[in-house]
Amino acid sequence: MRFEDWLLCAKKWVNQWFGRSFFDQITRQNATRLSAYFERVKFKHKDHPLIPCIQKQLDELNHTGDWDKVKAIELLIVPLLDPDDLNLELQYRLHYAELYLPEYEYSFFKNQFERHAQPLESSQNSVDTESDALSHKQALLTKLLISLQKFYEDRQLRSIFANKARFKIGLLFGLSIILSVFLLAIGILHPDGIYQYCTNYCPEFTWLNSITADTPDLAETKSAKIQLHFAITALMTGYMGACFSMLISLKSRIETITLKELENLHKLHFIVTRIITGVGAALICYYFFRARVITGSVFPDFTKPEEIDLNSKSYFTLIIWSFIAGFSEKLVPSILSKTEGQLANNQ
Repeated sequence: MRFEDWLLCAKKWVNQWFGRSFFDQITRQNATRLSAYFERVKFKHKDHPLIPCIQKQLDELNHTGDWDKVKAIELLIVPLLDPDDLNLELQYRLHYAELYLPEYEYSFFKNQFERHAQPLESSQNSVDTESDALSHKQALLTKLLISLQKFYEDRQLRSIFANKARFKIGLLFGLSIILSVFLLAIGILHPDGIYQYCTNYCPEFTWLNSITADTPDLAETKSAKIQLHFAITALMTGYMGACFSMLISLKSRIETITLKELENLHKLHFIVTRIITGVGAALICYYFFRARVITGSVFPDFTKPEEIDLNSKSYFTLIIWSFIAGFSEKLVPSILSKTEGQLANNQ
């Protein structure tokens, strides 16, 4: 298989993942519907000046599959509808407006339709009055179609942006799980944790020897090595908690935030900023534990000799609270606020 074929396959897969193939499928379905509808309208208005223009748009739609062509054709067909077809189309579109559009917008279209759907009185039953009512209904249907088209575009773009965000965050979350399991395995297999692993297998990390160069006492040396592993573990689990938080909140935020906010949500700089915030929160939480500002049976106890093994309560409670600090956007700010309040009271 040539490189170009691989690129085409990769593009098709990515588009399908992000929802673009579904968008194209809807466009093709609309093209079939509009073609059949246009043939019916063309039979009644063969000499109408809009017929060649609509035919050209249909040909381009069948060739390119452009969603904008679908919107243009729907709007161009409106002036060709006779009164019966116009009323039927308005009723049909109002049904979808009731399902999809905001209540105030649907009420406006419904009231306008009912206002001009009333039978005309004999004194008003003139050609001019009927023509005005027909023109108003055509304008009403045009506005209604534009609103529905905007809703369909908004819904599809939300799906595409959400899939992109899930894809990027999911990859980063998977990477965080791999790194966290890797750190856990290192801590179990190597008594001195990441320090011993790097000095044994990564000669370029010889600068780590400076951490213990000035501490001849073996107990202090071991403690410094384990503290390094604990700190890196806190950072990594904070990273994992931030990714997990974004994945969980994405489902509820899709329908509540604006389209522009959802578009920004899948951009890499937003995701990285949220991860850095989670990592920073986990590090601050680790500092509070190390300084014994936060103590209790459910928190890490660094007053006891520190070990990295499957029975180390401090190690795993640190992992839990670092994950929670990265997951929650309110935990660390609330701790800082309470600490600030205590300092203010002591002064």
